[in-house]
Amino acid sequence: MHLLLWALDSFAPAATQPVRRIRARFNKFVYVGETATLVLPETRSDAAKLSIAIEGMAVSNLTIDLGSAGTGPVALEQLSVVDLPEEPLNVAFERMADVSGRLPLNTHATAVAELFPRAAAWLGARRLAAMATSSAVVGMLCPGLHSIYTSLSADWCDEGNAADEIAFRVTSMDARFRLVRLSIAGGGITGTVESLARVPPTAQASMVSLAGVAARDEFSGSVALIIGGSRGIGELTAKVIATGGGHVVMTYSVGRNDALAVADEIRAAGGACDVIAYDVRKPASAQLAALTQAPSHLYYFASPIIFGRQSDAFSRTKLNQFMEVYLDGFHELLRSLRDKCPNLSAFYPSSVAVVERPRGMTEYAMAKAAGEILCADMNAALAPLHITVARLPRMETDQTATFIPVESHSALEVMLPLIREVQGRAHSVAKEPEPKL
Repeated sequence: MHLLLWALDSFAPAATQPVRRIRARFNKFVYVGETATLVLPETRSDAAKLSIAIEGMAVSNLTIDLGSAGTGPVALEQLSVVDLPEEPLNVAFERMADVSGRLPLNTHATAVAELFPRAAAWLGARRLAAMATSSAVVGMLCPGLHSIYTSLSADWCDEGNAADEIAFRVTSMDARFRLVRLSIAGGGITGTVESLARVPPTAQASMVSLAGVAARDEFSGSVALIIGGSRGIGELTAKVIATGGGHVVMTYSVGRNDALAVADEIRAAGGACDVIAYDVRKPASAQLAALTQAPSHLYYFASPIIFGRQSDAFSRTKLNQFMEVYLDGFHELLRSLRDKCPNLSAFYPSSVAVVERPRGMTEYAMAKAAGEILCADMNAALAPLHITVARLPRMETDQTATFIPVESHSALEVMLPLIREVQGRAHSVAKEPEPKL
């Protein structure tokens, strides 16, 4: 929505006619820090088409139909006024069909006019505020927590209704794509908003459900350092090892609350678990000073975003991001841990993408293939330290969640035998060397 308002503000000086309708489609994510470019590929006497591009790839398309507003004032429905919650609502998809209400404009028109003065002078500040508030409806109310705003079609109408609010109502849904369509009216616009309700984050097995998966003392005596243990496969690995009596040290980079929640669950079930902050992009030694025990085992689940936008068959920048995590970060960590535990048994997750080569994952597959070579050479150079490498299939995690169901393997079925293999290797916790006389 910020991109839309910025695009309108940028185009406003060239506009010579009033607006009848605005249609915007948001096709790709735009991340904080990226540079957006506004492109004007086509203008006619009755319309203008714009696009917003990142590194040459169009991420949003905007059509502005020019001419006098086609409708009179729109009366707001007699719906209940709702307050904007402090946190996004987490509404079950099947319950979204009944959502409706009237929401006060969450940004005052004068504040919007200060942010986008040229667009406000051209289109009217209340209309901009109403469009901005449609984003609050999607992101905070419906679909709420797991929403993606995909399109807006807004017809200009008379601003006869002076209420600073918009009415909204869910008009249709498509469960195949988790698509939610809402009608909106107020602030001088009437139209339709479409959004997607993302699949909620994949919940890994609980400690209660994992009881009996491993013998209570199967992993006793081990100290497992799990890089990236707050979510996904790392979380599951931590729970399995703790269930088997191992001491777990989980790390997080940004998900501190998630890591603490997992640690609390492990401890509540009688397991031993510590949590430390660790960023694989930073020097290892200073961060490892937080360890109270030398690890006997290591699991490396650090990963940047795997699936993302790409305009070319190959991106050196993207490859560098993968290499920084999958090679540089892992290599430095192993070198630092070797002095603490020479017999360290480590796990490096590669991927079937190395051989299957799915479209759009060239850099990921290249980095994982290079990681396999690195592990083979480190096994030869750093023995008795040993790294177990496995090409993991697509599993049920947040990274692989999609709107259309895709076949994924059970994380527990894949990981349990691998954990047993890694944990089963002979290990010894490093001791401080005795002083020489």
